Amino acid sequence: MLSRLFLRSAIRAVPQSTPRALPRALPRASIPQVARPSTFTPRRYQSGWNRYPPPPPPRKPQRIIHYRYDPEQIRHAKPLVTTQQISNAVRSPTTKWIFIISAGSATVFYISNLEEVPVSGRKRFNCYSDETVEAEGMRMYQMIMQENARSILPDWDRRTRMVHRVMAKLIPASGLEHVDWEVHVIDSPECNAFVIPGGKVFVYTGILPVAKNDDGLAAILGHEIAHNLARHASESMSSMVMLAPLRFLFIFLDSTGYTMGLGRVLGDIAMDLGLARPASRKQESEADYIGLMMMAKSCYNPQEAVKVWQRMEIAQKDQNMPEWLSTHPSVRKPNSEVGIVR
Repeated sequence: MLSRLFLRSAIRAVPQSTPRALPRALPRASIPQVARPSTFTPRRYQSGWNRYPPPPPPRKPQRIIHYRYDPEQIRHAKPLVTTQQISNAVRSPTTKWIFIISAGSATVFYISNLEEVPVSGRKRFNCYSDETVEAEGMRMYQMIMQENARSILPDWDRRTRMVHRVMAKLIPASGLEHVDWEVHVIDSPECNAFVIPGGKVFVYTGILPVAKNDDGLAAILGHEIAHNLARHASESMSSMVMLAPLRFLFIFLDSTGYTMGLGRVLGDIAMDLGLARPASRKQESEADYIGLMMMAKSCYNPQEAVKVWQRMEIAQKDQNMPEWLSTHPSVRKPNSEVGIVR
């Protein structure tokens, strides 16, 4: 009886409503509101689900075209450009105006780039600056140095000192003291010597027996320096600019089919034999003349040039060819102005 009374009083003492949660010790942090909703979470889950891209759509099978060669069809095929189309293009007033404007512009460009060659006074066309030619010469210089790096003789070598000794007299006579000259002697049996635009001199030891002495070497080096003094390299590059329209004409004739693809080949041969090689022989004769003047001014014997060119012809007797095929004059003819053989 007593236990029941205690149980009832305990049940009545328990509150009937649920207790309230106590406030937290720390205030709840507010979430900042951004102008645009973040896409990090969707991209994150999307990258997880789509880790591997879907396979590409199946390709359509390649269509195979079976072509049967028919010689009769090729023989009777029409050209890409007909004679009637060419005739209409030539007679068009637009073509005439294009020709007049092009010819006038080319004439003005040619006349504005005429100049005189130093010493000889010859008129020639030159549209390239010295900086452009020297940049091309620098590329050639780097290539030659890379190919012959192990064959260049040191400065203390007897042959190198000989070349330096001759160049020391020729440079003041040429008037090119401002050029940064570099002399390199290559140990090679090749009979050759040349001067790259920019003052880079290369002499092969195979040409020293032909020169024999300082006077003979002065004739060879004076000839090569004269090419730089007369700027023959830029003249040759400028001539290619003037011949470019002819090359395009031959390419156009090849595209019509009337020249059977031989127009460009035959045109290049004709321009080489008819224009380039005669101009090269003229430059060589001019370099001989300027080189002789340089030799005499440097107190070398110009008569030694006669013997040098004779020995050069004997050394290159296996390479003899008709003069009209050569880039150099086959015979050094007497020069009436200086009384010696060029």
